[in-house]
Amino acid sequence: MKWALMLAALVAGCSGAQSRLAIFSTDWEDDGGASIGRVWQRIGSAKVPASVDVVVGVAGRSGRPDELVGLPLGGGSKWTFSHALDVRPALAGGVVVGSGAGETFALDAESGRLLWKRATEGASLLGAGDDGSVTVFTLKSAGSAHELYAVARDGRVVRHIVTNRPLGTPAVFASMAFVPWAGEYVSVIDLGSGDEVARVTLRTETSHAWVGEGALWFGEVGFTRFDEHIADASRGRSSTVVLPIRELPGLPRLMAPGNVPLSPVAMAEDKARVYARPAAGEPGVAMEDGRWYATYFRIAMGYDVGTGNRAGGGLKAIEPGKLAWVHLHDVDFLGGAAGPGGIVLCDERGKVTELDAKTGGVVSEVDLGQPLKACVVNVDEQRVTGPAEGRPLAAQLAEAVLVDDPQLVVAQRLLLRELAAAPEELATKALVDLASDPRTSPDLLADARTDLANRRNGASFMEAALARHYDFLRDVLRAPPVGPIAQALGAMKDRAASPLLASHLLDPADTDDDVMRAAAALAVIAGPDEAIPLREFLAMYRANAGNDDLAAAVVSVGQALMSIDDKAGRALVEWAATEPTTVPYARDRLQALISAAKEMAGAGDASEGAAKAK
Repeated sequence: MKWALMLAALVAGCSGAQSRLAIFSTDWEDDGGASIGRVWQRIGSAKVPASVDVVVGVAGRSGRPDELVGLPLGGGSKWTFSHALDVRPALAGGVVVGSGAGETFALDAESGRLLWKRATEGASLLGAGDDGSVTVFTLKSAGSAHELYAVARDGRVVRHIVTNRPLGTPAVFASMAFVPWAGEYVSVIDLGSGDEVARVTLRTETSHAWVGEGALWFGEVGFTRFDEHIADASRGRSSTVVLPIRELPGLPRLMAPGNVPLSPVAMAEDKARVYARPAAGEPGVAMEDGRWYATYFRIAMGYDVGTGNRAGGGLKAIEPGKLAWVHLHDVDFLGGAAGPGGIVLCDERGKVTELDAKTGGVVSEVDLGQPLKACVVNVDEQRVTGPAEGRPLAAQLAEAVLVDDPQLVVAQRLLLRELAAAPEELATKALVDLASDPRTSPDLLADARTDLANRRNGASFMEAALARHYDFLRDVLRAPPVGPIAQALGAMKDRAASPLLASHLLDPADTDDDVMRAAAALAVIAGPDEAIPLREFLAMYRANAGNDDLAAAVVSVGQALMSIDDKAGRALVEWAATEPTTVPYARDRLQALISAAKEMAGAGDASEGAAKAK
């Protein structure tokens, strides 16, 4: 009833702090960018103030009030502030805005000092903007009601607007509030008069406005810069960059919708996130450091944006680029922000980690001192800089793929494909280890075996694996991946592996598929020293091959014996090819081998005779 009365008052055109109903009205025709163009002409040259670089965590144990823990990133003391929270706090300019227990409050971001608080009767905070003198924030109430507040530093309400339109996260710049709404519009509210002085229609999903990186921005799935091209936004010619569509674990997004309150406890979608920082250039927009980032629980990844990443006067989709680095953390990430030189991430133990944009190496770590339920980070001028460990991408991939954590399997499958494409021999070792470890998830094992079979380097690591056999007493709980290794070594013509492969022909721990592929490799690389185990296998299985895999192995072993020209072995093959008890699959193919060998021998004799006649 309360909201109905307030909306009715707005319709009647009440004055004072309340503004006109025409604000956020859909009864509006696109003016072709004229009004927003005038705003740009008026304030476009104004200096954009810097925001405080800070991380704020949400802490608090069961049965105790929530507690905000803040730490300025540029240097300064840690601070705390206790207050019930119904949503995650918002960082804007130099303030932290939060809501809970029926009130909204603002803190100084550097010190945690309370600036003001006021009753908001259960409405939940959506987002906020701040310019150093006034804080603009939006709230969502019960039903469809949304509110926009502008509050001065002394707590005085400058403007208060109630609407049934879905408002997003606002920004404030040059005494004007820039308010996204309905997913496509940004209205400009003059805080002095309370009038909507301009509106722009954007062609990408937009529910956030913010000031940072030296400019004013709008976005949700990408970044639109408020610049000389903003008047052409409705025609799709604003300076807009959207992040690439790329397969990533957890379907992460760049920003949560700005018209939905965020829980004070981080959810799965907070742990699977995409991060990027737009860099305002001349002309248009680019990605800072040529990087964008993704997290998946305790894995962070850095991606190259590829070529042609700048947008100016038109929509530009960033090219997916290549995976540049992978960082494996000890616990889950809860939030973060991309900054100049890298990315700043906070985790559930209260650690804040800076990762280098180029290498993914750890630049610094600080501790907030207690476990966190959620966290928010703002990075504007603070640069991630300092010595960072740089390791080869293959080593980083191997570490992330080999860690035993069922929660990470989705990301590990993606990283496994990257590992398979890495040319370093270290990648081969990682694939061998993954395919040999009994703890490897079945979801990864099949892919690891396939990727290993396609490797063409790292023979020494494969041979070392073949030297191991299943042995419960020696804690070797899974036979090595004999089949994939055999396929790879056979393709590499690695004759040094012949005795190792031969030792697996009669190992009962190996699968029939492994035996088949080991025999196929021996048909190519076996030498005279392998004659005895080859003859033993043929004698044992030529009549007892219980499936086509073993029957094919019998044929390959026969081929190997004939290729090394083992006299006893050749006699055994010829006998097996005529013996009725030999399985038909093998007998028919052994007969074909013998016939082909005789034809080749006859052709050779004919060639030799012709040569002598000459």
